[in-house]
Amino acid sequence: MNKNYLKNAENFFSKIREYKIIPLVKIENENDAEKTAERLIKAGHKIAEIAYRTNAAGKCIKIISSKYPELLVGAGTVTNVETARDAISNGAKFIVMPGFDKKTVLYCIKKGVPVIPGVMTPSEIMNASSYGLKVLKLFPAEVSGGTKLLNALKGPFNDIMFIPTGGITKENADEYLKLSNVIATGGSWK
Repeated sequence: MNKNYLKNAENFFSKIREYKIIPLVKIENENDAEKTAERLIKAGHKIAEIAYRTNAAGKCIKIISSKYPELLVGAGTVTNVETARDAISNGAKFIVMPGFDKKTVLYCIKKGVPVIPGVMTPSEIMNASSYGLKVLKLFPAEVSGGTKLLNALKGPFNDIMFIPTGGITKENADEYLKLSNVIATGGSWK
């Protein structure tokens, strides 16, 4: 694996372990990027995952990453290489995917940008780990078994850490964060 990727990933995941929560933010209009960043910082967040669910996502990443360097900005809902390329060129420091796409994962590794593909089954976990990835997004976490599933995965995948998203709320986030194989949770609650 790319040595630059390993170094960047190790540094990134140590920060994630400290932050615990990765806010997922959907910004409809680039004019709202600065206001959103300021709200996140005021709330004590040091990281933001900007969802590629709007046409403004790339511009928002560019604005926030350039004007708010204290906020670690990444891209979420990345489903292909083209989106990853756009996100990285706009300043995304990490890529989060809802599923696993080999080409996108390899592109991120080549670029040295930490990538967190989504998984839900043991086969998907094995596939992702075959690329050297040790931190994966469990998605959708709540409907796929939640904390019970994560506890069951500890045995066969004791070297894999998860970031569960999908159905994580303020009320249940702590249940997930107590698990030894959960490095952080992601969500879009207010």
